[in-house]
Amino acid sequence: MTTSKLVAWAAGGILLLGAVALVAVWIGSGSVAPRRGDAASDAPPAPPPALPPPGAPAPSAPPPPVPQGTVELGPPRVEPPPDSWEAVPPAARASSMGDVGPALGRALNELQPRLSACFDEDTQARHGTTPITATQDQAPMDDHGTTVLMLEVETQPGSARIVDAPVETRGRASDGLIACAQRVLRGQRVVAPGVEGGRRYRLLHTLLP
Repeated sequence: MTTSKLVAWAAGGILLLGAVALVAVWIGSGSVAPRRGDAASDAPPAPPPALPPPGAPAPSAPPPPVPQGTVELGPPRVEPPPDSWEAVPPAARASSMGDVGPALGRALNELQPRLSACFDEDTQARHGTTPITATQDQAPMDDHGTTVLMLEVETQPGSARIVDAPVETRGRASDGLIACAQRVLRGQRVVAPGVEGGRRYRLLHTLLP
């Protein structure tokens, strides 16, 4: 073999080795496909936070929490003077008034015919211009259509007297009816043996025909 052929073969081998090296380099530098289930490669990039439009007011801070507990609405309650009738707690029944209760209950039963007469229209007309009195309680009873008088009772030794009978709830009663009933009750004396003097009571009394 001549020297020129050996040189040609050597040059061809060198070129072949160079081509193989280039192919290997191209394959190694190619992109690798991501593995299935790779969240970092599958998820799209998060969008940037939205900015408020120009001129929009800045978001206000949340309101402070409302403190728990009972909040009283309206003006504060003013305690009545200790020597006033409003300071005496009312009783719903005469039987709850102690030793004066039975005697007062009997007296009211005896007065019932005179109180019933106040429902007469002519009687109401005669008392229509007579002034009536009303309680001064800060929290009066709810008016459900029934006429209720508040009997103010004070005791003397062995007796009791109805000082007044102001209206607590007037219901459907006219001024004449209330004035007539107050006139019947006001000043009535009740014999109550054994009762001590100097006591004061209030009794709710429903006005019935």
